[in-house]
Amino acid sequence: MADDYNWQTDDMFGDARLSTAEQLATPRRKLKQAAKRRMINGLKKEALSDLISELPPPGTDMYIISNGAGAEIKHGINLQAFDFGTFLAVVAGMLGAGCIAYISTWTMNRNHALNMISMLDNGELSQLTIFTDPYFQKREPAVAAVLIEGVLKHGKPNRYLAFKNHCKIIALSDKSGENFCTITGSANLSAQPRCEQYVLTTSPDVYRFFINEFFEAML
Repeated sequence: MADDYNWQTDDMFGDARLSTAEQLATPRRKLKQAAKRRMINGLKKEALSDLISELPPPGTDMYIISNGAGAEIKHGINLQAFDFGTFLAVVAGMLGAGCIAYISTWTMNRNHALNMISMLDNGELSQLTIFTDPYFQKREPAVAAVLIEGVLKHGKPNRYLAFKNHCKIIALSDKSGENFCTITGSANLSAQPRCEQYVLTTSPDVYRFFINEFFEAML
């Protein structure tokens, strides 16, 4: 089962790629969308960084409840907004370039898929393993195509796997393999218009539990 990818049919994958190409048909429009995405991501990182100024020591767990402000609103930007995916960028920034990331979600939106691929591209992440449910491929075929293509572009040991999965986990280690952070919670990698709860820990034991007993066990 190692390094296998759980694909939908070839027809579905082809349709997803065509759909994605249509969205990026106009270069000027693509540039505007990318700039807006970076602005929104920057504000979300700022909001979460204000809440978490530094990572707790390994013997202390941090419990967080969001206020349901994670959704991007039509008119203006909510300055209190952050969501589950924001933890990836903020914690990776604290751990330093070259982080190894293991991520599990039921589904995700386009913004988070692009963010993860961008972090691989710019070296913030040196390795990415990501799990979803097959529902993600059915519900968001274009987003799934972008994510899978981006992961495959970077080659091994980057991996993607879909199975009956509802776990929401972000597990990170720095490039030295000496510092860790694991975030679990109720939210998917999407905008969150509802209150969500999270637990953040830097315990090496918790990190190894999720990596060994869930991620690597499934692979």
